[in-house]
Amino acid sequence: MTDNSTITHEAFKQFERDKFSLIAQEYDRAIAVVTSQVDEAILDAVGAKSGIQLLDVACGTGWLSAAALKRQAIVTGLDFAENMVAIAKVRCSQGSFHHGDAENLTFESGQFEAVVCNLGILHFPNPEKAIAESFRVLKPGGRYAFTCWTPPTCNPFMALILGSVQTYGSMDVNLPSGPPLFRFGDPTECEMVLSAEGFTQVSVTELPIKWTFSTPEDVMPKIIVSSARLGSILAMQTDEQRRNIENAIIEGASKYVTENGVEIPASVMLAVAYKP
Repeated sequence: MTDNSTITHEAFKQFERDKFSLIAQEYDRAIAVVTSQVDEAILDAVGAKSGIQLLDVACGTGWLSAAALKRQAIVTGLDFAENMVAIAKVRCSQGSFHHGDAENLTFESGQFEAVVCNLGILHFPNPEKAIAESFRVLKPGGRYAFTCWTPPTCNPFMALILGSVQTYGSMDVNLPSGPPLFRFGDPTECEMVLSAEGFTQVSVTELPIKWTFSTPEDVMPKIIVSSARLGSILAMQTDEQRRNIENAIIEGASKYVTENGVEIPASVMLAVAYKP
């Protein structure tokens, strides 16, 4: 790896760490409640049950860990953002939570029977390193599962947000460059990278998720205060761009109004694999 890419990776990591610590409570209220819709599918995929040693990588505020604890798994969680870890500790008093880096796990090799990562893979500058580390800490026969957002072409929520920015604003804002948001929303990419790191029996499934908001007007303000990259992209537009983007998002979100509020469909890819 060149010095420049190392500097870029470190700048992105620092941005993510600082931003997620800053927005941890809003993230917990607005986004974790959405992403938790696939928690049970992830836990089913790794066979999470009573007594299983499970590691939750990029555990965020602990929703997936809490679901694993309900199954009486022995849960360890890890996240890069200190305030996320603090909330996870409160939510999951029976778990063991640590501040740490998914690309440099401090755990012993072969320590866990299952490793899970819900929508964390898109936040790692070097996802291959994170996957290799998850492989290392798994016992032989252990299972690994991660999710990633599908791309806007098959994800109406992402199409609405990013399409509005691309039409009325700019994606080129002053943020540290990060990994591609949707790289692992492609089943072929998931299979290729997991196999290259030594995993076998790779399977990839698309799972539906719904983003819920009270009104169409709530969508953009909620994303700005609760999301690191998307929120920053929206917040860093000019005043005129922001107005136009917000109007486009309100108009688009209005198509998804139900009697329960706004429900915008989205989806994730769930990739599952075994360590031989």
